[in-house]
Amino acid sequence: MHANTKFISNFSLDFSTLEMKIIEVSAPATIANLGPGFDIVGLAIENYRDIVRIELTEDRSISLEIVNNTRVAVASKPEKNSAVVSALTVMEFAGVRSGFKMKLIKNVPVGVGLGSSGASAAAAAYAMNILLGGKLPMEILVKSAGEGEKVACGSPHLDNVAPSLYGGFTMILDVNEPEIFNIKPSIDFSIVLITPQVKLPSNKTEYARSLLPRKIDLETMVKQTSSLTRLIIGIMKGDLKMMGKAISSDYVVEPARSVMIPRFYEVKETALKAGALGFSLSGAGPSVFALTYPEDAESIRREIVKKFYEYGVESVGIIAKPTPIGARIEQTE
Repeated sequence: MHANTKFISNFSLDFSTLEMKIIEVSAPATIANLGPGFDIVGLAIENYRDIVRIELTEDRSISLEIVNNTRVAVASKPEKNSAVVSALTVMEFAGVRSGFKMKLIKNVPVGVGLGSSGASAAAAAYAMNILLGGKLPMEILVKSAGEGEKVACGSPHLDNVAPSLYGGFTMILDVNEPEIFNIKPSIDFSIVLITPQVKLPSNKTEYARSLLPRKIDLETMVKQTSSLTRLIIGIMKGDLKMMGKAISSDYVVEPARSVMIPRFYEVKETALKAGALGFSLSGAGPSVFALTYPEDAESIRREIVKKFYEYGVESVGIIAKPTPIGARIEQTE
């Protein structure tokens, strides 16, 4: 599916200063939260990458072409598209504006909890920054991509856009003025990623947020903080068992959002009994994921899909791998 549309930009760019005018950048899908790390922790996975191609133009217009390889429609109006808004925000931070043609190739599944709009926004921010000379720091690119996410999903999800830009694990140390801690995976592991075929509202992300409690008691706060600490230490040490225990121990978000997934806790128990080190929701869902040793991944995938099927839920499962590579240049002209 292709979509084309235009609107007008307002400011000009000195083309004589540019080293290139065309660039193609890809950025990976992500798993956000990783259990107790709500809105803070994310991980880039290599299985899916959105691709953004930008060509700067002197005619002051902005056009968007979408090649959608997913099954779900993507916003085709530039002012509603995360990639376009992200690129425009980079221009604003750089103090310049020009026309451009953008081609967005959507490969990251939409609306299933894999940071699809965040991958588009990350690729666009990285691409525009390189075209403009690469002077903006990564934190500003995270902020720019977050603005794209805000347009697409209602709020900036930095735990998606950050790993999509950096690769590996990222942790958000400051949300308002993004400060990012990035760790590349130090040990081999697999992610069993399962997407149950469940019907959710079209504004799935907003719905998933509406399920969350606005207040938690002190005891829950202490348990959640303990789990998040365990997760971060596990990531830093490369301790998969520690990571897995933390991922399975979310006392705030998982209990609230598990209602979206039929028989969530029965499926979780099945995954853990089959050898999964940890199990939780991927981002806002409905995808779920299991942290596994590579040699156990396929058998765990089969058991999860089988358990969903026993409860009358069709599901699609893949074995995903973490990637240390975030946004990357694919081509320049």
